[in-house]
Amino acid sequence: MKKLFLSILVLGLLLGGNANSASMISIQEYIKNNSNYLNDTTTKTYVLKRCAASYLYYAGITKDNFPKKSQLIANASRKIMIFTGDILINELQWTAEVAAKSLETDIDNMWEYYEKDGNESFARSGNYILGNYIGQDIKFCEEVVKKIK
Repeated sequence: MKKLFLSILVLGLLLGGNANSASMISIQEYIKNNSNYLNDTTTKTYVLKRCAASYLYYAGITKDNFPKKSQLIANASRKIMIFTGDILINELQWTAEVAAKSLETDIDNMWEYYEKDGNESFARSGNYILGNYIGQDIKFCEEVVKKIK
């Protein structure tokens, strides 16, 4: 009986331990932990890269049902990337090539986290972005896009 109980407990921990674990915290939570982020180029560009990645992810999951909306979202992501690249070049004195490589690498990695967490959310709830940090990030990034000229 003791072995059966231990087996059930271990199985429950293995199956349930990561059921709701997210790869990233929300951008808003990140900002709470880095309240001076607008004055620090590294954290500021991290937030902008997250916005670009969340928008790319959002464009991807909407492209079949809402192709025009998806295109607008993808364009907004490009706008964020260009703005972020300018910051990396001007504030960190990076070359265009180094800035582009940083954007590509970081946004690709972040996008993979959005995809993983979005798919897990969909499997649990039938929705990719509602009820998790992804939807929160997209909502936050809407305001960011409005502020970029």
